[in-house]
Amino acid sequence: MEELREGDIAVAGIPFDTTCGSRQGARFGPRGIREGSLHFVYQMDALNKGEKTMINAVTGEEVRFPFRDILRDTGDLTVYPADVEHTSECIRAGVEEMVSRGAFPVLLGGDHYVTFPAVEGFERAWKKKKSDPRLGYIHIDSHLDLSDDTEVWGKHYHGSTARRVSELDSFSAENMVWIGASGGFVSRDRWDFLRNSGAVQFSVDDMNALGISEVVNRAVTRASEGCDSVYVTIDIDVVDHAFAPGTGSYVYGGITSFQFLQLMDCLRSVPAGALDLVEVAPPLDPTGTTSRLAATGLIRFLLPRISGR
Repeated sequence: MEELREGDIAVAGIPFDTTCGSRQGARFGPRGIREGSLHFVYQMDALNKGEKTMINAVTGEEVRFPFRDILRDTGDLTVYPADVEHTSECIRAGVEEMVSRGAFPVLLGGDHYVTFPAVEGFERAWKKKKSDPRLGYIHIDSHLDLSDDTEVWGKHYHGSTARRVSELDSFSAENMVWIGASGGFVSRDRWDFLRNSGAVQFSVDDMNALGISEVVNRAVTRASEGCDSVYVTIDIDVVDHAFAPGTGSYVYGGITSFQFLQLMDCLRSVPAGALDLVEVAPPLDPTGTTSRLAATGLIRFLLPRISGR
């Protein structure tokens, strides 16, 4: 952490899946995503023999070498599998330090609960910068994660993340956007909260009808209006199970892998101050497809920042 500089991209793993229910494995997500990114390094090394610029054959986008020296892997934040609150405080402190040092956190989950303490750390850092910050939130997921209280987990588990974020001082539902709901049933209280709070959601049907670029443009406008920064969280289960089987929740009717990469490209327009990608569970996908898709999406998002184009 102490080596982070202003403008760095700070990658950190959060290998924690205590609250994700019966299909665990997301604690192996940070390692899986890192391993899934190695193909990109090998590919660039192989292609960059004497060349200083590579071109995306579809978009015409240029990637220049060498990459900017701003990508820092800070390792994994400390977790305590049997202690949710102790783990939460470690996550808060880690993200707070990254943002306070002027870095851009890229967090690798872990189950989706880890987003809540990460957002708390993000808010803490902003409160040091400004007395009354206003922050936006974009939740990309096939689920709403708006549970309030459950008999098993109480108020803090992977299905309550967005509800807890909505209660923080610096966040207002009017600046919260959900993208990717794929048709699963939700309880009346969650639906009523979404409909009555002033928040906005774009389902998979909306993404297909409007196009991903338009959905992201509308999401950015809403989430960033009057805000100092935006936190973006991505659950890999927004992708249909056929394309990303390595995750704890089965989802049918989600977006395709191609749409996911389009989405990651479009998210570059978000005035984001932090981003996480969660719920990748490598043990549930021996092929490594899900880990590699997650890594490729993150690379697509970060490429303009690191390539110097």
